[in-house]
Amino acid sequence: MNSEGPLRKRVFSIYFLILMLGLVVLLAWWWFDWRGVERTDDAFIDGHIAQVSPQLAGRVLSIPVQDNQRVKRGDVLLVLDSRDEQIALQKAFATRQVDEASLAQAKASVSAGQATLEQNLANVQLAEANLLRDRKEHQRYRNSGQAVTASDLDSKAASEKVSAASLLAAQKNVDYSRAELLKSQASLAGAQATLQQDETAIEQAKLQLSYTRLYAPFDGYVTRRDAEVGDYIAAGSTLMRLVSTERWVTANFKEIQLRHMRPGQKVTVDIDAFPDNPLSARIDSMQRATGSVFNLLPAENATGNYVKVVQRIPVKIVFDPPLDADSPLSPGMSVMPEVDVR
Repeated sequence: MNSEGPLRKRVFSIYFLILMLGLVVLLAWWWFDWRGVERTDDAFIDGHIAQVSPQLAGRVLSIPVQDNQRVKRGDVLLVLDSRDEQIALQKAFATRQVDEASLAQAKASVSAGQATLEQNLANVQLAEANLLRDRKEHQRYRNSGQAVTASDLDSKAASEKVSAASLLAAQKNVDYSRAELLKSQASLAGAQATLQQDETAIEQAKLQLSYTRLYAPFDGYVTRRDAEVGDYIAAGSTLMRLVSTERWVTANFKEIQLRHMRPGQKVTVDIDAFPDNPLSARIDSMQRATGSVFNLLPAENATGNYVKVVQRIPVKIVFDPPLDADSPLSPGMSVMPEVDVR
């Protein structure tokens, strides 16, 4: 009996010592690992996903890419039948040629009108000189002290009248030439404006022709190809998706976890698909609104009974260094980020 008491005390002391050691280990683990670290399992790989859609309707002529194929920016993803657009472009070029001929004719008319006006102005000067000459000659005959016959005096008077009439006719021709020149200049301005319209029509036709080829807007992978050669597609319909090679993590932290979280803090990202390969990252930015405010039907807290729900804020986490383009991580994969907020 007496020996069992000290034995029990010794066993109890050992158990107590083990328990205290375990508590110390847990406390040290919390102090060095869990304290100052924010985690969430509401986090996923994210990236740019573009929906490839045509800007005009047409029949699919060829699709040079396959599902999950990697492409570079500017690579051709899909080609539509472009015969209608090519015909429209050729028609626009032909219209411009016709209007260029009309423009040349209008320029020639303006040049001819200027020459005619200059000639008629010269005729006016000549008619004025003739009138001045005949008027002086008539005046000289009337004031002459020498004996002149009545027929000679009448002849000089008639010559003066003819010169005056010729001057009036020359002046009318000048007025007519000016009007014709203005008309030709207006036609020239119209031809120039028409030619500018033709240039615009050609650019529009070229733009429509360019829409028959769809190009990759960035480096990425083709996914969910929904079109086949021979399909007739409508403008704006989604034909395939392009997933960018740039990836990051979108982590939805609770609002109470953001107290000490700042851009630039280090993050360790555990990938569910690759649990033995954690990646280094850092906080890039935080969304300036909770996810719930973007819902189709946001909560109306001012009406009905209010139940407080802890909100989540999307935080963008970028890998440091960035992932390789051939990394198997894809948008939508689950991750577990650990943010060191100490």
